[in-house]
Amino acid sequence: MKRTKRVLGLALAAVMCVGLLAGCGGNPSSSDTADDASGAETSEKVLNIATIGETTTLSPLYMIADNRPTQKLLYEGLVKYVDGEIQPVLAEDWELSEDGTQLTFYLRQGVTFHDGEPFNAEAAIANIESWHINPSFASLPGVVNYTNIEAVDEYTIRLTYDTPYFAYINDFCWPDVCTMISPKLITQGDFQTVNGYAGTGPYIYDEYVAGQYTTFVRNENYWGEQPYYDKIVAKYIPDNASRVQALQTGEIDLIYGSAELSYEDYNQAIAIDGIEGKFAPSGSTVRNIILNFNGNLSDLSVRQALAYAIDKEAISEGLTYGYEPVADTIVPDGTPYSDICGTIDYTYNVDRANQILDEAGWAMNESTGIREKDGTPLHVVFTCPTDDSTIGSIATLIQSQLAEVGIEVEIKSMEKMEWYASYMEPTGWDITAMTAGFFNYAMPQCWFSAMMAQMPEDVSIPLLDNSDEFISALSEFKTCNDDTRLRELFELLINTDLDQVLDVPLTHQMDMIVYNTDKIADYNFASDYAFLDVTQITPAE
Repeated sequence: MKRTKRVLGLALAAVMCVGLLAGCGGNPSSSDTADDASGAETSEKVLNIATIGETTTLSPLYMIADNRPTQKLLYEGLVKYVDGEIQPVLAEDWELSEDGTQLTFYLRQGVTFHDGEPFNAEAAIANIESWHINPSFASLPGVVNYTNIEAVDEYTIRLTYDTPYFAYINDFCWPDVCTMISPKLITQGDFQTVNGYAGTGPYIYDEYVAGQYTTFVRNENYWGEQPYYDKIVAKYIPDNASRVQALQTGEIDLIYGSAELSYEDYNQAIAIDGIEGKFAPSGSTVRNIILNFNGNLSDLSVRQALAYAIDKEAISEGLTYGYEPVADTIVPDGTPYSDICGTIDYTYNVDRANQILDEAGWAMNESTGIREKDGTPLHVVFTCPTDDSTIGSIATLIQSQLAEVGIEVEIKSMEKMEWYASYMEPTGWDITAMTAGFFNYAMPQCWFSAMMAQMPEDVSIPLLDNSDEFISALSEFKTCNDDTRLRELFELLINTDLDQVLDVPLTHQMDMIVYNTDKIADYNFASDYAFLDVTQITPAE
């Protein structure tokens, strides 16, 4: 077996239903208390950042978008994805056997967790075994499909699989869930209890003040290059306008990410003297709505009409100021299968939408403006989580667009935990908003792996015109290493998904940063654009 690092090139992005539980609420931050905590009057180098959720769920098991600005402070994985390549972190090297059934990680030596526990093969195995038995990891074959895991020596682990798979190593790139925590904090089989926060990252969890802030201090025993800042203060500011105001007054130094900034917020911020902004070089995710073939949406004609009636350009230009390009596929730009866009062109066409509904027997009730068929109004429920500053506006715009063709949309905005619970109910929703194409190293395999994992309860897949062929392709790609056959399988899966309107991709979601130039000179979007990496900040001189 020749030992060579396996770099899988431009990896593929997807969605994963891992750890979508919300943090607790609270009051807006108190600037006096937070400034005292930040050490503003000392010689410490302090960076103040904003969070839209309280940092009460910082375990990787429950990491949510609200806390992405703090994720990389505490935790690291075995590998990471950077500019189209998989690179080492806590694993210095790795090797996939010639037959694709054994994955070996060679671990970095001299690393300790924040609580003093050593990072070694035993610790890595404890983490991976905890993921392996957690149902939330069902869409990651690299984690859940191994049949044996062993310590070859103190700093080498080996996973054995029954079948090959082209993306085993990709599954270990997730920066929010596939990261290492101290084995002291792991209770095998307990997926609910968070026992504390201790990773191997450049900062250590220090102090939490409910409703105000959390502080992180520099890890003086960090194995890598020491970070610039002595302390990071994450200030809880849930209101959009208040975050921008805090940036203007200097209470915070930056706001990061599409979850924390609407495009209106971005434009307002960069108009302030001394504030600059920057976008990631490309979108690593796709903003998307998912259709459940439930009730009225079991009718393909309704789904097709809905797809024609959504004006994506209006969403791009009207809600994102043109910053988010229109998306025609669920796969982010630049990934190997991003050219697969379905065989049906669902370009905005109100006349075509009306024609389809007329031919399907959905007649317009002129008194209500809502179509009906056999006495049933054409009504659908659109559920959306409240953790993204743009989703609510998109739902409202789609509601008005679909009303033009006689489709009544009821919007239900929910806290993340409530929304997630409704999503997991087979008939608990009609349309929902979700970011597809989560990260370039995971698409489209994790998107379709998640479908496979949920298939026994899935309302939609059995109603596809080619459901047997679709289900067969879902199974086959997870045991395939042949590039030609993989493309055939993903063409079938993506074309079916888009043509029969399982999903309606809207725009390529962009991540961004705005910052005070008296503290920050620049930021480098090096990898995992959705996550702030403070090591990529260039401090102002």
